Amino acid sequence: MKEIEKYLQAKIPDNETCILALSGGPDSMCLLSLLEKAKRKVICVHINHHTRENNEKEYQFVKEYTAKRNIPLEYYKISEYTKGRFTEEEARKIRYEKIFEIAKRNHVKYILTAHHADDLVETIFMRILRGSSLEGYAGLKKESIWNDKVILRPLLSKKKKEIYEYLDQNHIPYVEDESNNDDKYLRNRIRHQILPIIENENSNYPSKFLQFSQTLQEKNKIIIETIEEKKNQVEEQEKIYIEKFLKLSKHTQKAYVEEYLKRIYQEKIDRVTNKHISLFLQNVYSKNPNITLNFPDKYIFLKRNGYVWLEKEQKNQTYCIKCEGTTILPNEDVIKRLDSYESKSNYEIHLNSKELALPLYITTRKPGMKMETKNLNGHQKVNDILINSKIKGSEKDKIPILIDSNGTVLWLLGLKKSKYDLDKNENYDIIYKYIKRKEKC
Repeated sequence: MKEIEKYLQAKIPDNETCILALSGGPDSMCLLSLLEKAKRKVICVHINHHTRENNEKEYQFVKEYTAKRNIPLEYYKISEYTKGRFTEEEARKIRYEKIFEIAKRNHVKYILTAHHADDLVETIFMRILRGSSLEGYAGLKKESIWNDKVILRPLLSKKKKEIYEYLDQNHIPYVEDESNNDDKYLRNRIRHQILPIIENENSNYPSKFLQFSQTLQEKNKIIIETIEEKKNQVEEQEKIYIEKFLKLSKHTQKAYVEEYLKRIYQEKIDRVTNKHISLFLQNVYSKNPNITLNFPDKYIFLKRNGYVWLEKEQKNQTYCIKCEGTTILPNEDVIKRLDSYESKSNYEIHLNSKELALPLYITTRKPGMKMETKNLNGHQKVNDILINSKIKGSEKDKIPILIDSNGTVLWLLGLKKSKYDLDKNENYDIIYKYIKRKEKC
């Protein structure tokens, strides 16, 4: 383990503090010992997953061990899970969020985890079985950067049995997580059933898998550099311009989508599978010009006006804003009053104030809203107009609507105008133009 000690001294400057995720298990206790030998300042973080009776005993063990050595300890207990039960995915998400929060609060740049060679092999097998991206198949990185924090995994070249040997030789105590013996988890089945076979074939398997991982990472870096060169041609404000995207080769298109999703999801990229990449591409190729889809972690896939992009789902914001000379909506779209006629499109309306109850307002959709659509007899439900315009789901509540003081619907901005819209040669004294955020930029 001497080389790990030297690695820590080389990577973490003398005057820097690092954060170590300390469970009390053999791996993290081994890494804590090596940090002490390397004379590096450390803040330990212990996350109680609140899933087993021994969780409290593990915390007490870690608390007493760090207290004896005057090592700062941050503790966090997960009180509940959103689905009412423990899931590895959610536990990992909470764990990393808390660690990053503690690192930010303490102005710490370096975060260490005690992943080892067997973890790397297990992760690679799991991602092959479940499907992933090229970067995902590479498994864990020895060094990576997320949100300006440097994540180090110094033990990634060491087998689990080497860690046990070090602990025994140095008389370092640790606690065992009994769930590691439960073969109901895929990772444990790989550990107990597949790794022994690999060990028999080649006892030096950690270096081979690490080499495999690094090779994939190197190839992925070349792809990323290629994508970066295409980015300015294909994207506008993080939206993919479909016409230009389709000029790329099929292989480049898939790689581009993988890298785009990685930029969006960052450390949560493991939630994206080949299924999502295929779904993304399938809907880029689709002739349907307006598509809305749910993606993992409450992201929405949107296809509009020749572009596709992902954006975080937001709770629909209701509003009712008095229409002034220039009115800016919460999403930064603009409704601007004009002095003269410019266009007969659905982005401009021409009204006679004598036919309306002033003032006018811009609002969001409300239940039961109806509009007398221009050139059609009778009222139409606003909801039906939106459906016929291919507006789906929560997107309906994002469409701004112009009404008068009596609640009469005058205009679904950018979509449909009411019978109150007048032609160029008719008598009007109010003109409004709808300018979407993209057009302003």
